[in-house]
Amino acid sequence: MRILFRVYFSLVILLGMEGCLWKPEAFYGTNISHAVEFLAPVKGEVPTLCSKNSIQTLKQMFWIQNESEDSLRSKRVLNGQWLHFQLKNELDIVSDFSILIQWINIPTAEICSENQKGEFSNTYNGYVWENWHGLLSPFPHFNVSLNPGETRDFYLFLVSNENLNFPIRTVSNSSYRFIVLFRFLTFLFFLMVGIVSTGWAISEFIKSKEKIYLLILFHFLLFFFLVYSVHGKELSSLLGNGNNLFTHSYYLLLSINHFVFFLYLYSFVKFTNESLKHPIFFWLFAISGILYLLVPIFPRMYDYRIFILLTIFGSAAYFLRSTHLMLFANQIDEEKSYFLGWAFFLFLVFLKPLFHFDFYPYQAFFIYAAVFYLPFLTAGSFLFLRNYEKRDKTKTRFRTFTNKIDTKEFKTKLESLLESDKIFLDIDCSEEMIAGRLGLTYHQLSELINIEYQFNFPTLLNLYKIKEAKRILIEKPELNVATVGKLSGFGSRSAFYLEFKKQCGVNPNQFRKSSSHHTKDKS
Repeated sequence: MRILFRVYFSLVILLGMEGCLWKPEAFYGTNISHAVEFLAPVKGEVPTLCSKNSIQTLKQMFWIQNESEDSLRSKRVLNGQWLHFQLKNELDIVSDFSILIQWINIPTAEICSENQKGEFSNTYNGYVWENWHGLLSPFPHFNVSLNPGETRDFYLFLVSNENLNFPIRTVSNSSYRFIVLFRFLTFLFFLMVGIVSTGWAISEFIKSKEKIYLLILFHFLLFFFLVYSVHGKELSSLLGNGNNLFTHSYYLLLSINHFVFFLYLYSFVKFTNESLKHPIFFWLFAISGILYLLVPIFPRMYDYRIFILLTIFGSAAYFLRSTHLMLFANQIDEEKSYFLGWAFFLFLVFLKPLFHFDFYPYQAFFIYAAVFYLPFLTAGSFLFLRNYEKRDKTKTRFRTFTNKIDTKEFKTKLESLLESDKIFLDIDCSEEMIAGRLGLTYHQLSELINIEYQFNFPTLLNLYKIKEAKRILIEKPELNVATVGKLSGFGSRSAFYLEFKKQCGVNPNQFRKSSSHHTKDKS
């Protein structure tokens, strides 16, 4: 359907606009992550507060250069860790700016500094929290003022709930205000999308009675909450840092989202009237998201995180394919696009935990691509399912005929034409001809067959043709198979063979032999 194509075309435009995140300096200021040093592991006590004595102690210790150009990359230190970097004002005027840490799951952040004259300053100490109306957690940031030509050493103490894999930047006051506004408007946008999607899904469910609309909505809202809890308002800020699952809420929500994705797959199977393959393995892998929780609970499991990731996403990809494979049978572009749309989403979601599991540096495009893609996928899914209901005559919402008549009466008349009159043997037999004999239109007969038999007109005709062929094979053993096929209504020997093997599991000759042996045994 062209509507679905337009949805995905709009998506491409949005992702193209988001491509600016490849070079975010225009919005987020200058990335100074490459200039940061980490305090090397030492025996003995390490300062945990900013003071002049702390800086003197830190200056005597060994520092390791951050190897990433794009972000701070280091394993989390349980009691916090020190970072060091140097900034210089090369302007002829005073430079006022902020040092910004582009992450929110940081309970403690404190900064102090010393200039080249040895003068200590702690005027920028503290984690400044604006009034965000309780909706979003701000990035830790610190206001800085450097005199013309001044060089200053900064010492930053961080306590992080996760491994460090995020940028540290210098931003102007106007850029920081833009960041605040952009994050807030983005949150409002997705909130409005959530409200619209909720109303849309409930409306479709009421009209169709199909639960898949609610499951897709549930999937969208849970994924939005996952992203919000990591990039908007982390659970640890609400529930405290005492519980290891709350301080690493991302893993908890990932496991829940994995299960909800499988609920969607199950609802899709029910929606298409297909059968679930390997149900035991399906539900076993549906709860495999629990493996995510091993990482924060058992730190040693962190080294095996890639195996956890591949197991979980491998199972999701396999069952996405197995539950949606029937969409390729009809060779309809819209149905193929629907499957590919969900496959692409799964790939984008896979990229996000790759970042959180510290397999690649901070890249905003890969981290947020799935977030901006999901609203379009959700809307496209609603449109696709609605169109699918129109094509599938077993669905009740768009029935125009069978709701108004006695279907049993017309079914009896149809079976009389097929069984008594053997109308399927007529060379001119077609759906239009039988519809005319019954006093129905072509579409009305098609709807009747789909509702009463759960398959289409050619399949119904072939059932009676094969039934007739089996009778002839037994009663007239002197006839060859090709002749039997023609007498049964098939136009070619190959079509007869294929359909007979499909329905009976054996070819006509094998059927005749087995039937003759069975008859002899009886006698």
